[in-house]
Amino acid sequence: MTVQGATGTVRRMSNRTRLTLFLLPIALVFAGAQVARALWPTLLTEAPWTLLVLSSSTTRMLLVEPLVPIAVFFTLAIGRVALLAPLYFFFGRSYGDSALRWTEAKLGPSSSIIPQTERLFRKFSYALVVWSPHLFVSVMSGTTRMRARLFFPLALAGTAAKVTAVFFLGDLLAEPLRDFADFIGKYQWFLTPVTFFIVAMQMSRRRKRNAIPIESVDEFEHELADAAVVDAAVADAAVATERDQAE
Repeated sequence: MTVQGATGTVRRMSNRTRLTLFLLPIALVFAGAQVARALWPTLLTEAPWTLLVLSSSTTRMLLVEPLVPIAVFFTLAIGRVALLAPLYFFFGRSYGDSALRWTEAKLGPSSSIIPQTERLFRKFSYALVVWSPHLFVSVMSGTTRMRARLFFPLALAGTAAKVTAVFFLGDLLAEPLRDFADFIGKYQWFLTPVTFFIVAMQMSRRRKRNAIPIESVDEFEHELADAAVVDAAVADAAVATERDQAE
């Protein structure tokens, strides 16, 4: 093998390793979220803390609050964001607009939410990071090269404030929330098949749209490259339009 060939292999392995480090946790988080959505009646009854690990849903966080110790609630609810926000941020920082387009295609809802969030982010980036430092906002923060020393304190402060607010609300509504949990527990074996079926149907539709981020590293690499080509073409078209208007 030539020196150039060896160098290219090392670079490719390095890039594949980096892609794997992003793809694997993103796929696991997606799978965990679907498990939480499909099995939440049983999980709420048998192991409510798992919903804090598997899902970032504020509704499920509120349902779980009266059912777990305070330390467990705060550690898991804040720790989840503390682990995932850096992953999403550096994914956006590493792959730019391609990461955002891939995230939108694979994980985004089929609506105008993402374009609206992008428009809001241009004006209220810091406020959005404080309010919701989850997938799309964190990827946008990395894509737009927001300074990490600003992003991480804002994300943690906002998450801590949100979790604290949910904690006090859950404490205030503890009795009706426990009653609701008892009701779910009583009928969990009837409710869980229903939620499982709903999520299974949704996953079937997502698969048809190729909107599931569980794929090989090669597919991940090609899709990011395709997204980069599309972004470049859009940028060139925008420049050409501006030039024509100026003339």
